[in-house]
Amino acid sequence: MGLFQPGQGEVVRADLTSPMRTLTFPVLELILVTGLSWMLIGWLDQPGMGTDPQLRNAVVLIWAALAFWRFALPLLKARRRRFVVTDRRIVVRAGAWRARTDSIPFQDIRSVKRRRSGITLAIKGYDRPLYFPDVPRAKKVTQMIESSLPPVSLNYW
Repeated sequence: MGLFQPGQGEVVRADLTSPMRTLTFPVLELILVTGLSWMLIGWLDQPGMGTDPQLRNAVVLIWAALAFWRFALPLLKARRRRFVVTDRRIVVRAGAWRARTDSIPFQDIRSVKRRRSGITLAIKGYDRPLYFPDVPRAKKVTQMIESSLPPVSLNYW
């Protein structure tokens, strides 16, 4: 989130990215793909097999492509996801490559709730609340946001 610059006098209270537990299955898939691919390469390289070296190189290329697709891409997407809480607003960016950075001022937030490891924000002008999954320390962040919300005025006049 290199484009995010806090405003003058704005204090960053929490700067979070996806927790490492989101990479559990990609790591397990990488171990499985690596083990199976290199067992096949070892079988192709055994003495007396006489296989074409291009076949071995093709298997290595397939392994590299699978490792990139099933591990490196999820890793990059998880590390790009950001959730920043300042003293004035919340700044959020999804993990997609060309994801837009959204800024939500505290004045526009009606309520905040924690649901499992995510945070739900009810925003003025939206019919449905916004849900942000896999926010680290969701309970602390929810309390931080609640304490930063402006008091609700009951003046209807």
